Amino acid sequence: MSDKLRLHLSSAPFGGVNYKAVFDECVVAAEHYGFEFGIQLHNSASKIEIERCVELGAPLSAHAPLLTAYSLNLAQSETALESRELGRTASLMRRYNITDAVFHGFRMSDIPTPAFNREKSFTEAMMVGFRPELAARPGSTLNRDFTGEIEFAERFGILHKNLSLMRTNYPDLNFCIENDFPSYGMGNMLSENVVSLEHPICLDTGHLWITSYLFNRDFHNETAIYAASGLVEMVHLHASPFTMETPFEQWADGHLPLRTPNQMDLPRFVRSCRDAGVRLFVLEIPSGSVEDIHEFAKMWEA
Repeated sequence: MSDKLRLHLSSAPFGGVNYKAVFDECVVAAEHYGFEFGIQLHNSASKIEIERCVELGAPLSAHAPLLTAYSLNLAQSETALESRELGRTASLMRRYNITDAVFHGFRMSDIPTPAFNREKSFTEAMMVGFRPELAARPGSTLNRDFTGEIEFAERFGILHKNLSLMRTNYPDLNFCIENDFPSYGMGNMLSENVVSLEHPICLDTGHLWITSYLFNRDFHNETAIYAASGLVEMVHLHASPFTMETPFEQWADGHLPLRTPNQMDLPRFVRSCRDAGVRLFVLEIPSGSVEDIHEFAKMWEA
């Protein structure tokens, strides 16, 4: 296996008519910096988008599950549906020679969550099974801190066991669990909990940024905890425009180009992950372009 840094771009930028030109520009730029360029198939990608990315011939990773009716929630005792959806994704991964994937796996609900951005928008999908009592404020979908409660501990224990089973059932595939955007009852939020799952991690910058805001934590201290665990095997890198002065009601996710003005100090974040040995960075930016590769290179080489 090559020791080159693997730099993947999320599949959304390859949905347009000029996708081949976008791809060629990215490959040239990545090779200039000594990176291996690839594409991460997003969990909202259509069959056409996936087939287009496969035809481009780049190395692929996956944001699981792919082409399924439901998302994955391994924090419930009955996971027959999740097992079927995971099996379908695993079959696609093997067909396309994909070994690395990321997924969201912990929701405080037993109601199946529909896949989003195909037949349902993200909001429509996540409102299924949403529990307002888990929200930080009335009328909000952002989480309060429920990590000290009995239900959380029970679900966390189930998740830990199901992740172990996943590793046993799919020894040839690396399914990293992602730190969640803290909303709609998603439970994989705080560094100490995520790390104690003892499972490979995909660390998402925007999710960590808003989690730090909501729970009064330092973004870079949290990054250091993740990095020190040795479990971070993938990073979702993107910019968030929100600051600690942004009103609570206006906070949302990031997923913006790396040149977007922000207060995150992304170069410091990248250095922390680089020094911890992370070798797969995914630019999870729907409007991503070759400019994000140039911006990333500045951070990587700083």
